[in-house]
Amino acid sequence: MENTIESLTKQKEILQSACRRASIEIKELKDTVKKLEKIAALTSNDVIDKLRDADARINDYTEGK
Repeated sequence: MENTIESLTKQKEILQSACRRASIEIKELKDTVKKLEKIAALTSNDVIDKLRDADARINDYTEGK
């Protein structure tokens, strides 16, 4: 009976550890999915606008020198 209790306790600890690791992995995957969804939602016009904004900032910075 004592061996059974020890064995079940060890199994419980192993399962808890595996669940914690899985939880961390799931959280990281959810974060990745959110980032990818944001990227996928960008249209070509969004990208062009961002490039224009960046170009304007570069020109503003270099013209000041």
